[in-house]
Amino acid sequence: MKIVYAIAFALLGASAASAADNKVLDHHVTHMKSGNLEEVLADYATDAVIVTPAGMISPNGVFIGKDARKLFSVLTNKENLPGNKTMQVTYESLSPDTTLMRWVQYKGTPKQISGYDVFVIRGSRIVFQSVNVDAKK
Repeated sequence: MKIVYAIAFALLGASAASAADNKVLDHHVTHMKSGNLEEVLADYATDAVIVTPAGMISPNGVFIGKDARKLFSVLTNKENLPGNKTMQVTYESLSPDTTLMRWVQYKGTPKQISGYDVFVIRGSRIVFQSVNVDAKK
């Protein structure tokens, strides 16, 4: 019987964490779509690590702490804003603090681009993000 309670408690805890993570990610996506750099940066811990494909924005693709500003100043600029505005996302909880976010921009058009990001969220802040872009078909 203790095992059943432990499993139920773990599942409830995971659901609560997922709801909190989704709130952070909803805020993140909303402000990516509007191009609000400061609000996007507010979602990240001061020592967050973000890994993108090498060469996407920087040669090594790794952004740590304050370097996030370099990444998101490009991703929220006026050239990228049209794609951001079309972004559609879905979330999948992988663990109590880890969420997979699948995304697509320009869905159903020749410009379509998609991928997935893995987020680790602790204390209502993103501490790790991995950006993965799907290969063009």
